[in-house]
Amino acid sequence: MGNSQPILNNHETFIDDWHECYISSSKITGFVCTFRLNNKKHHFYGLNDLKELIAEANKRRKDVYLSLNAFEYGSRTAQSLKQIRNIGVDIDCYKLNISVEAATEEIKRLIIDLKIPNPNLFIHSGRGIQLIYSISGGASPKMAFLSQYITTQFISELKHLGADTSGTDVTRVFRLPYSVNSKNGKQVKVDMWRTLEYSLEGLYSYCTPLERRRKPSKQRKGTLVTIPSNKGLRNLYSLNNGKKNDLEKLVALRNGDIEKRNKLTYIYAYTVALILKNKEATLGFAYQLNDKLADPQKVKEVTRTAGNAYDDAIKFFEEFAKRDYKMWYQNMDGIIRPMKSETIIEELEITPEEMEHFSIIIDGQEKQERNTKAKREKRRKEGVQEREQYIKQQQDKTDDKLFKLQQLLEENPKCSNVKLGQLLGVSEGYIRKLKKQL
Repeated sequence: MGNSQPILNNHETFIDDWHECYISSSKITGFVCTFRLNNKKHHFYGLNDLKELIAEANKRRKDVYLSLNAFEYGSRTAQSLKQIRNIGVDIDCYKLNISVEAATEEIKRLIIDLKIPNPNLFIHSGRGIQLIYSISGGASPKMAFLSQYITTQFISELKHLGADTSGTDVTRVFRLPYSVNSKNGKQVKVDMWRTLEYSLEGLYSYCTPLERRRKPSKQRKGTLVTIPSNKGLRNLYSLNNGKKNDLEKLVALRNGDIEKRNKLTYIYAYTVALILKNKEATLGFAYQLNDKLADPQKVKEVTRTAGNAYDDAIKFFEEFAKRDYKMWYQNMDGIIRPMKSETIIEELEITPEEMEHFSIIIDGQEKQERNTKAKREKRRKEGVQEREQYIKQQQDKTDDKLFKLQQLLEENPKCSNVKLGQLLGVSEGYIRKLKKQL
């Protein structure tokens, strides 16, 4: 494509132990964090805290989780994301009565068949499996849309093993290696399957290209690919990844109690279809969301609704591509465009309290409140910096006065405080304070 550009990884990097996927000399921007389920507390770790993170893992505590990515200190939100460090897939094979051994063999087959890349870490999470793909040097938060796209694509290849379709958010946490799963008392174990880290474009080469419907030939997988730079295309995936996560959160917040189940299925399937561009995979995601409802719909009904949503989404995508990935607003063309956030809020009767947990499906009031909060936080940070700078300036002035006072006293030890104050341009009382510091 004319508007595509390669994103090159200038040098290969390797890991020697599990913790280098999370903290290493090449991954120093931001902090990863652990989350303890029993007290809901986070603990943050930077490069200088690596020993503490390893020590926490060796304590073998129950239900401790570790973030896949790095954030600003003290916050694990999408807005505070500082560096993308891993892509992870959570496989709950036990939910489908598939043993870990059988799932492992199937994963190996998929790797050999070039359906998915070989993971760096293979984690036995107690009852299921977690695959970790380590990003060489970490990636910019601006590439969050791509990391979520890649994750969703990998999940689609592993959904028959119980891959969690809701596990694509950048704030996701996986079980900390060597901690204990309280549900069966088993320790979380980790195996290293690959020491060479991945570049994002290397992982992306296993996916359906952003601008196409069909996957590239197997010969291309694992080789250098180009990532489209078209802003409209990137925005489409960024928005839909966010919508997908928000809709899944809505089901979780309501404990599956959704009144307009058919409407939710359509909106969700339409959103996922634009990410996967594969009908079978889209239906699989819709089935799994339906299973999380308190009163699931019949499979036949989900198939019909999700299938119609997929067809509508692909029809839109093809026209979107023809228009060079630019949105249009002609209403008489028979094409159903992505639903606006305001419409989704109205259709699913989303409350302001629920919107507080979302990233994309928010109304104007929530957006304004976030902008106000962001500006307030920015001013606060700038104020802290100004204060620190002021203190530093005052300290520099004091140090200068002390140096000059010492020189004057060495030249004339008997000089009075009044005279010294006149020579330095300060009060007699200030001279006494400076003498105490000397």
